[in-house]
Amino acid sequence: MGWKEKAMEAAKAAETAARGAASAASDKSDELMLKRKVNALAEELGHVTYRQHDGLTGLEGEVDRIVAEMRALYAEIAAIKGPES
Repeated sequence: MGWKEKAMEAAKAAETAARGAASAASDKSDELMLKRKVNALAEELGHVTYRQHDGLTGLEGEVDRIVAEMRALYAEIAAIKGPES
């Protein structure tokens, strides 16, 4: 194998590594965005729970909605992390 072939192989390997790193960075970015949404929903759930304990009624639907959204986000996070999580 000549030096040109070796250089082409090295360039292809570098490109593959760069694409993999870019994909991993994108996944981490998506995961972070989803975790921020979960945290915002958790804060909202805390406010709703406080209002319930303060005597306000009829908020069960709101609690169910927030919990369902959080579960969906956690499922998305698990899908991003893959089977190793």
